[in-house]
Amino acid sequence: MNNRTGLIAVFFTICIWAGFILVSRHGGKGILTGWDVTALRFGVGALIAIFFLPRVVMPPLKVVLLFSLFGGVGYAVAVYLAFRMAPAAHAAILLPGALPFTTAVIAWLWLKHKPSPSQRAALALVFFGITLTAIDTLARGPNLTGMQIVGDLLFLCGSSSWAIFTLLLRRHPVPPLTAAVSTTLGSAILYLPVWWLFLPSTLNQAPHSEIAMQAIYQGILVVFVAMMLYAFAVRRLGPQTVTLLMAIVPGAAALAAVPVLNEPLSLLTLAGLGSVTLGALLGAKASG
Repeated sequence: MNNRTGLIAVFFTICIWAGFILVSRHGGKGILTGWDVTALRFGVGALIAIFFLPRVVMPPLKVVLLFSLFGGVGYAVAVYLAFRMAPAAHAAILLPGALPFTTAVIAWLWLKHKPSPSQRAALALVFFGITLTAIDTLARGPNLTGMQIVGDLLFLCGSSSWAIFTLLLRRHPVPPLTAAVSTTLGSAILYLPVWWLFLPSTLNQAPHSEIAMQAIYQGILVVFVAMMLYAFAVRRLGPQTVTLLMAIVPGAAALAAVPVLNEPLSLLTLAGLGSVTLGALLGAKASG
């Protein structure tokens, strides 16, 4: 029974994470700016976080600030701006797909944690997939290259920011709910005043349906529901099994983008997708 409930939790987590790429790319094609989507994520998320605040013990202010800078503002700003410039398949490769690579590289440089030979082989596959994605961008011609290169680089910045957040969680371990509440509240306090006073916004021009979709998906499903389901699955199935299953996300998101967003997959992107997925699977197995 534990395995069944754990697998159900993983299934819905995969759906939410893959859906995050599709919904965010859909928002990137819409009226809302990336700054607006970030504001909706933290504004709605903060309302949920306030409800849970009495149930958590907040970590020290320095830890909240670090969580908010890397797991909140830094990640969200980079990826939501990138979704206006690059296709969903590139996001699938360079966000969840590249995460094992960026995490390992930063852990190596920052914490001196050298990957094992088997992990290095897996990381080489991920890096090869990233390289194929870059080649695909460069092959699209001068009109698209500049914008998509910036988008791809922003996706990698977002992946690196989340990798640092992951390593911070290892250094400052807190329960999942505490991490969600502290990161979301801290990010809202840091970001929302800056957005309100200084950043360009089209919130008053966007349809209510577009605002509602981004607010509910980004502020509720991504920030809280997915994190709780993920933590539940890890308790039921163990981290290795969950990590292996989560390697499905890049492929699921990229393939779903074909009918949902009408974004065809090139052969280079398909090859890159296969390479990062295989690398993620091998890396998770090597870490188990």
